[in-house]
Amino acid sequence: MAASTKIFTAVTTLLVLSLPCSLTKGNNGNTGTPDENTAPLPQCTETDFQFVYTECDDEQNRWRVAVPNKDCQGGNVPAPIRAPKCGKTCDPGQYLDIDGSQECLPCKKGEFSLGGGELFDSWKELPPGFVVDVELDSWWNEDDTNCSSSLWKPVGPFIQSPGDYCYSKLIYSADLKKEGFVNFTYSLATRDTLFHVQVRNEQCEAVSVGEGRGDKFPGTTGENMWASVTIPLEAGHNIITWKAFGLSSYEESKPPPIYIKEISIMGLDYTSKCTPCPSGTYAPNEGSSECIRCDADSVPNAEATECVSCQRHEYAYPGSSQCTERLPCKDSDYYRIYDYSKCYESDKTKVSYEWIEPVICQYGVAGAVNLPQSGKETCPSCNPGMQLSKESGHCEFCEEGKFSDGKGACEECPALTVPKKVMKYLTWKELPPFMNTLCLSNDDSDPNCQADSGWVPAGDHIHSGENYADDVYLILSLKVKEFQVSGGYVEGQASPVSTVTFAFKLECHADCNLYFVEEVETAEPEIIKIWTGQTDDVVVYKHSIRTTTPRVFTWAYEKKDPEKELEENVDLRHDVARIYNITVSNVKNGGASYCEPCQQSKNKECISCHEGMYYSNDTQTCTPCPLNTYLSPAEDACIPCGPGLKNVQKRICYSDCKFTLDGTDYDLTPLKGFHTLDTSASFTELGNRFFKRFNISLCGTEEKMETICKADRMSNNVMEKTAEVKSLICRSTILPSGNQQISTQVMSIGDVLLGITHEDTLNNLKDNFTKPRSDDLDVKDIKFFYHSPHTTSACPEGRSTIITLRCNPDAKANGTMEFVPECRDGTCDGCNFLILWNTEMACPSCTEKDYTSIEGSCDQEEQEVTYIWKENKICVGGVSLPPKKTQACEMPKWYNQMPWYAQWSIAGMVTMAILMAVLIIFFWKRNIKLEYKYQKLVASANGELPAAETCALSEGEDEDDVVFQDGKKKSFLNKFKFKNGSGEKELLNASDSLSMQAYLS
Repeated sequence: MAASTKIFTAVTTLLVLSLPCSLTKGNNGNTGTPDENTAPLPQCTETDFQFVYTECDDEQNRWRVAVPNKDCQGGNVPAPIRAPKCGKTCDPGQYLDIDGSQECLPCKKGEFSLGGGELFDSWKELPPGFVVDVELDSWWNEDDTNCSSSLWKPVGPFIQSPGDYCYSKLIYSADLKKEGFVNFTYSLATRDTLFHVQVRNEQCEAVSVGEGRGDKFPGTTGENMWASVTIPLEAGHNIITWKAFGLSSYEESKPPPIYIKEISIMGLDYTSKCTPCPSGTYAPNEGSSECIRCDADSVPNAEATECVSCQRHEYAYPGSSQCTERLPCKDSDYYRIYDYSKCYESDKTKVSYEWIEPVICQYGVAGAVNLPQSGKETCPSCNPGMQLSKESGHCEFCEEGKFSDGKGACEECPALTVPKKVMKYLTWKELPPFMNTLCLSNDDSDPNCQADSGWVPAGDHIHSGENYADDVYLILSLKVKEFQVSGGYVEGQASPVSTVTFAFKLECHADCNLYFVEEVETAEPEIIKIWTGQTDDVVVYKHSIRTTTPRVFTWAYEKKDPEKELEENVDLRHDVARIYNITVSNVKNGGASYCEPCQQSKNKECISCHEGMYYSNDTQTCTPCPLNTYLSPAEDACIPCGPGLKNVQKRICYSDCKFTLDGTDYDLTPLKGFHTLDTSASFTELGNRFFKRFNISLCGTEEKMETICKADRMSNNVMEKTAEVKSLICRSTILPSGNQQISTQVMSIGDVLLGITHEDTLNNLKDNFTKPRSDDLDVKDIKFFYHSPHTTSACPEGRSTIITLRCNPDAKANGTMEFVPECRDGTCDGCNFLILWNTEMACPSCTEKDYTSIEGSCDQEEQEVTYIWKENKICVGGVSLPPKKTQACEMPKWYNQMPWYAQWSIAGMVTMAILMAVLIIFFWKRNIKLEYKYQKLVASANGELPAAETCALSEGEDEDDVVFQDGKKKSFLNKFKFKNGSGEKELLNASDSLSMQAYLS
């Protein structure tokens, strides 16, 4: 008894705390006593209470208590009673009867219930429980980007992401009582927006149930297409986040938004009441888990238990809540059907008429046109290059070698001519070959959009149809299977393979849209151009095709902007898009309206030259292109390859990584093959990482491109390839997911190698940001120029890549690759990419000039010769050092065995000795002359001495020619005189000596 009293007291306290403030406080907010100036609250009656459950205790018990649902006081408050244990849920189509039995009961007719689930399919405002948020990721955006308004926005039939480069999030928190799931239906046109869905628990951990993962990257659906994704949820608290952000901020146009039109969550707590069926639907049975949409020309009754038909003068689209008055029919409400099979019997064809479905106009009333009676008309002509087929009764393209102007049968081309094939659609009596049309709606079950509905041929044009609902998309597509020419490059510019030209006009009262979309085989669709609003005149648009890959062109028309609500008096039933003509040139799956002169042989017959050959009018033969030239796109001449490239009768020049620039040889063959360069990683606030990856094949091969980039997506935890790009250089965005990596946004940034040079410029490509080397090495950089002809609105000239290879003897083997610091992620504009590659392989190839020889000593007439690299060697590969060798030699002279300084010293000493000898001889001889003169004077002592000025020899007189007094010449020995025969030499006396001194002086 005491325990029951405690429980009752606790529940009563909870009840008081749950009452509105007006019941626990006065209007002055101080006490529970009413203000004297305030009228007293009325007494609560039985109907003024509603029942709620208390919070669960530790044992999962709870109570049902009554709380007032209006301002009242007192009254007979129902006593609390024990409620079903926490975690009780009901099946779909049931609700928990809190007010009565507290058991699960079926919903009544006109209502539905998901049981323990919640469905969100109306987005006029953000439903309770949802939160929108945004964060700025600096890897994608500049720091000053304003993302405050970049939020998910409800727009009526769906909720959409902002469609920009901010990181926007849609968040919902769900407390599941048992395992369940979340299912959502979305639309994503292209890969330029990343869609990431995460499920986390309270600890921010990834949620996994069974084989399912709470981390998904839903793929693209295509323009105006829808797909559904289911993610398992575990019991407990689940935080579901839908994230969207643009993958590249370099595009000129904004990335497409993500649309979500329906979200359902199962595994929630009980449903206390059923939900009335939405407008335009009904539930005919009790216990319905969903409501059924009413068919065309019917609307639900007031109780939503059944659909009632509109009056004969009214109509209603499927899912409409009310009927609309039918207007009198006009000529635009029907279309013609031609039976071409009768044209072979006569020049007349049967013409019948049918109303455009669904019929929303009223005929047989005043002011209305009636459906014309079937009759006969002159057979309409076919389009150029086509003829009427007797078997099918439709216009078909001419066979190979024939042509037609469309008015008659196909004819053989004249001699020496060949057909010029195109797709040229000028008349629209029926849907031409290789074209299809369909209608898409937000609801796949909408009978307005049947498989055979869509654009309607109308003689001189084709239009989108007038009586479709406002929210449908009308699709017209054209498939091109193969082109006649393969394209190429002239002076570095990609020549167009083909062009698509069309003329159109938009007639609309709201912001209608016409999308022109190109879908290349193996790639995802790309929106080329969007036109919005009415056009006063006919618009002509031309789009160039620069690759030969098969593709599909699509024109998609929508009557209004889905984000905007229309005013009640705006009628869009007759808003249309009209296309008057479409022309695609140089296609093989087309027809020829004329024939052009062909290449002629000597026999005046048309010939077809093999690949890499052209027809020479001079020799009248197929002539192969000279070495290192390639065939022009027009196949009438050969064009020199770019610098550093070669070619052998191929259409595209290539490099085998061996080339010569400015007389210097290079060999980059070790760099052949597949290389990868990643940008720095970026992290979201939850730690998710993503980055750009560049796949590079520097030279490729003569036959094919080696680099492949793939786009993948996760589907049921299985990786699926959705697109693939093959080129020399391609780029993709990598998003790690668990043990796998998801690749998306693949694109080629280098299909063709244009040339290899030392210069910063090649044709119209220029490297403005790579700085020159800052060291003292006298080696030039090597630049590889690549180009991709795929054009976008942001890159009308296509994309290009310039790889600068820099000689660095310290960067062994492949070296290192990096991005130019001035350009984020390798590009400054999203169209031109720059990569710097430091490697020793970029150094010149070694030659004989890069090494020297050292000769050993000559021993027994033999010596060793050793070769070594010169100091500061900056070459790689090329010639190798010759091996040591022994060569014959001669023993050197003794003086050659001395060092040079010894040889010079000896030479100097010998020279000095010779000089000293010469000087000695000179002075000795002069002394002899003086002695001789002296002896002459002595010999003439018996006579008188001559005057001093005559003692010397006269000019030309020889000393031996002097005649002594005795008249005889004296020899050297006779200059000494002996007297008295004594043998004693006669000496000079004192006077003679003095006289001699005077003479010598």
